[in-house]
Amino acid sequence: MKISAPRGTSDVLPQDSYKWHYIEMAARRIAATFGYKEIRTPIFEHTELFTRGIGKGSDIVRKEMYTFEDKKGRSMTLRPEGTATVMRSVLQNNLYLKSPLKLFYLGPFFRYERPQEGRFRQFNQFGLEAIGLDDASIDAEIILAACSLFTSLDLKHLQVQLNSLGCSSCRPKYREALISFFDSRIDKLCSDCQERFKVNPLRILDCKNPDCKNIADSAPSTLEFLCESCKNDFLDLEQILKIYEIDFTINPKIVRGLDYYTKTVFEITSGQLGSQDAICGGGRYNGLAEEIGGKSIPAVGFAAGIERLLALMQKTGSFSGIPVEPRVFVISIEDSCRLKALEILYALRKNGIHSEFSYGKKNIKKILGSLGEGTEFVYIIGSDELAAGTISVKNMKTKCQVEIPALDAVNFISRGNL
Repeated sequence: MKISAPRGTSDVLPQDSYKWHYIEMAARRIAATFGYKEIRTPIFEHTELFTRGIGKGSDIVRKEMYTFEDKKGRSMTLRPEGTATVMRSVLQNNLYLKSPLKLFYLGPFFRYERPQEGRFRQFNQFGLEAIGLDDASIDAEIILAACSLFTSLDLKHLQVQLNSLGCSSCRPKYREALISFFDSRIDKLCSDCQERFKVNPLRILDCKNPDCKNIADSAPSTLEFLCESCKNDFLDLEQILKIYEIDFTINPKIVRGLDYYTKTVFEITSGQLGSQDAICGGGRYNGLAEEIGGKSIPAVGFAAGIERLLALMQKTGSFSGIPVEPRVFVISIEDSCRLKALEILYALRKNGIHSEFSYGKKNIKKILGSLGEGTEFVYIIGSDELAAGTISVKNMKTKCQVEIPALDAVNFISRGNL
């Protein structure tokens, strides 16, 4: 039986990999513009990091983690998200001593969930994390950085949805209000939400079940229970976002799917992705460091799914990258010219010029017809050129063709003649 890729995973084929490079390069440019430096963490961590950091009551921990025992019986988990792994590294390596700390990550993550459009079991994310500051201005910077990334990718008509979950002072009162609201409606909730009611009733607001969503629409708003400090921070954030010319909508039902969030939470969505419409989400997580055994450290961040960005860019036609093609294609017409052609190919590559070779193919018409739009020049070497010490050069854009000395093969490209 033929072996295929596991369900919920996919191969990035050579004809598509340039699209990934395009997005990844844009992400790295945004990180550099805003002063964020890359951090790379292990793909698997001790399971306890996620059960304590994300929360035992979250769907990720309860249902979606890839967990296994190593050869010494220790429980390990493939990382389902990036923030907890980054904070673990920050604490372990004492990076927080140089606050504020601005980090970014880019790589694969894993969740066992039902595959569908925009949702995979192995997926890739780009994320920013700002650690050490408890200020609305850094929350706004995180949101601005996300919006700037999407603008650079020519994505339009996105919606920024904003909410505040409050802090440790005001959140308990909101929790009590939710318990009181859902208690009389518990029998109408799905089985998952009945379990969430016992562990963390806030998670009910994030349920995708239509019946639960209808009930949750009438639930009390987090904004009604914010303390004065949280209210002021939220108003400050709104004012800064207006200065940054970011249109946003207040959505009290935005709670995110991870238990570590406090105060600011947000999502950026597109109406063109169906039910899985979020391309980015994030917020503040001031209590995470303590949950995983460290000191109290304020922090805020976001993560954007690369696969969802790709899907959206292809649907909207905003993708403007082109495949990487050789700038020069070298053709040897006869076997007697092969060594000279390879010598010229070597000289081009030695000087950093992306070049390719005909490798035994002799039919010039077929070769020219197979070249991509990124190829600028074709170097043709036959017996006549070999005897004369020349190269026949064809410009693939202008269709002009000239003879140049073979010794001028590299300098000709550098000058950009023809």
